[in-house]
Amino acid sequence: MIVLEKDCNFHSFSVVLVCINSIDGYIRLFSHTHMVGAGINDYGTIGVTSITHKPTSSDILDYGYQSSFSHSSEVAYPGYYSVVLRDYNIKVELTATEHVGVHRYTYNGNIEKYILFDISHALTPDACNKANITIDAKNNAVYGYILELGHMARRYGGYKSYFYAKFADGLSIANSSTWRNGQIFENTQFIEGCHSGASVEINGPNNVVEFYVGISSLSIDKAKQNLEAEIKVSKPGYQFDLVKSESVAIWEDVLSMVSVEGTDHDNLVKFYTALYRTHQSPTIFDEYGEYLGFDNMVHKLDKNGPKNYYSDMSIWDVHRTQFPWLVLSDPERMADIIKSLIIMYKEGGDLPKWPMANGYTGAMIGTHSIVLIADAYIKGVEDIDMDTAYKAMKQAATQKQQNAGRRDLVDWNKLGYIPWESSEKGACYTLAYSYDDGILANVAKKLGHMDDYELFTNTSKNYKNVFHPEEKFFCPKTREGKWECPPVWINVFDDRYTEGDAWHYRFNVGADPNGLIELFGSKQEFVKELETFCYRGEWYPFNILPNPYYWAGNEEDLLACWMFNFADRADLTQRYIRWLLDNKYTVNPDGIPGNDDYGTMSAWYIFGSLGFYPVAGTTQFIVGTPLFPKITVHRKAGDLTVISHNSGKDNFYVLKATINGKPIDMKSYAFIEWEDIKGEATLEFWMSNKATVY
Repeated sequence: MIVLEKDCNFHSFSVVLVCINSIDGYIRLFSHTHMVGAGINDYGTIGVTSITHKPTSSDILDYGYQSSFSHSSEVAYPGYYSVVLRDYNIKVELTATEHVGVHRYTYNGNIEKYILFDISHALTPDACNKANITIDAKNNAVYGYILELGHMARRYGGYKSYFYAKFADGLSIANSSTWRNGQIFENTQFIEGCHSGASVEINGPNNVVEFYVGISSLSIDKAKQNLEAEIKVSKPGYQFDLVKSESVAIWEDVLSMVSVEGTDHDNLVKFYTALYRTHQSPTIFDEYGEYLGFDNMVHKLDKNGPKNYYSDMSIWDVHRTQFPWLVLSDPERMADIIKSLIIMYKEGGDLPKWPMANGYTGAMIGTHSIVLIADAYIKGVEDIDMDTAYKAMKQAATQKQQNAGRRDLVDWNKLGYIPWESSEKGACYTLAYSYDDGILANVAKKLGHMDDYELFTNTSKNYKNVFHPEEKFFCPKTREGKWECPPVWINVFDDRYTEGDAWHYRFNVGADPNGLIELFGSKQEFVKELETFCYRGEWYPFNILPNPYYWAGNEEDLLACWMFNFADRADLTQRYIRWLLDNKYTVNPDGIPGNDDYGTMSAWYIFGSLGFYPVAGTTQFIVGTPLFPKITVHRKAGDLTVISHNSGKDNFYVLKATINGKPIDMKSYAFIEWEDIKGEATLEFWMSNKATVY
């Protein structure tokens, strides 16, 4: 639940980049809830910082208390972060438990030490709807809540974030004040309303202030209970170093699930950074078995339910890479994620598209929870209530839903596509629903629902109805069949396409790639057009801004450069995937293309490094080119080991490959199946610096 980070001055895109890039900027404060690399602002609740003088009106107006900082003063690794607030010469150190943010501030000498709680702060400007804060000097505590209506949270009525902060043993609150709308109220202990907050002056035996901030989505009392369960606040002495060591150890266990042999420092940094980011989400949303459901009621997990209840799932993104990675590496956690989605369906009525906290956001297109659940089910993730899951999946595909349904089911069923009149993005909706139905058909067949299998197999081909036969691009089409193609194919801001352009959607048919190839007329023609797309993508200089051709930061493109294998040109997959690994993922501050989108891009890098890639929702993996001499994924089901003979920077072409000693047909079927790698398995490659004619 805790994602404790710095928040910078974020009102403009250029200043957002300052927060993560090499340019020094300003830190406003440190808040306790965050999205993980999403392309939209939300959360950022319970903001805290420190200054070294009694706060004035100019301090509390428009973050006047913010401080400049230098990236050179930052230290960050899993479980720990520190930075120096230059304007006050305060060293800030942060660590966390599951529900508690732990702060340690070290001051330069015997000076005034004020802790500010900006209870109205959220990452979406003016997102505060309600808030209050109380100073309890007797118990050395501060507590309160905010109801924030951020860009996503406002779609389901807002996210309520409670907190209870406690100062370490030996510290005391000397003076306090509150503020609202720029006015300070001295010696007060309570304030409510937005644009409000509180400050406390701290006395102590030295120049260090340590405090603990428990959070909850249920109540202030629950936030306090979470704090007391995870931090020994009654124990004499400070707890920061103990919590830090425990947090670092937890992350060390996560990162040790993969062992990598290799000497390229940058590649190792990129790989383990990607592994870290891939496991930052989704959010554990229960609090010792209690959680706020999609019906806004407090529930308790039963003994047959998940170990943890998860939320914050950017499903449009993560169903492609991150969740397939969890199926492969941590199926028990993936089972809990699926169970959480089923609980959301039971309590909210619909299978969500993009669940956040306790609500439906309805974000993005498609009903890709279908793919997410299918991917886990067909790969044998155990203990899933598939009767209920299938009911939810079928409902998402065939019925109008209040919160997360499909667009225009009438036209979908009548015409076989979503028409221009219903949405100018009708081609994108059609592609998304066709993909979902193709995956759902396989689930229906496996469960024995043969009528549904026939239904969804037929609707999965609907993508063909929006493929322009002469232009060879997917375009919107009216109900009367008139094409509404764009005047140019490379406008990344064309409203006909969701987060992309016509090129980005041209190869996006994950459930039926062979059918897509047929639309191009031949494998040779398909390869020619696909190579144009991937090759031209190499020449675009920016890593964050949209590339009109292959854009490594765009979800709709992630499968594209792997698709050469379907046209018997695995050598081109090897060439372009290695180029992307080397050039679009770097150790620079902007080293991830675009947004990480809850681990989506990072998981793509992991699969690229392993040398195979999932076709999400199927049992098929595309064979690529391994990055390291040896990688081992340690799993309860058995280690998966990838060995690369004669590997090297220029040796990215595959001479031959085997799976568990059996040769892989690198010409006609350069794929492996889940059955090959579900248990202990070895994938071996023999590498060359020249393309192989298979």
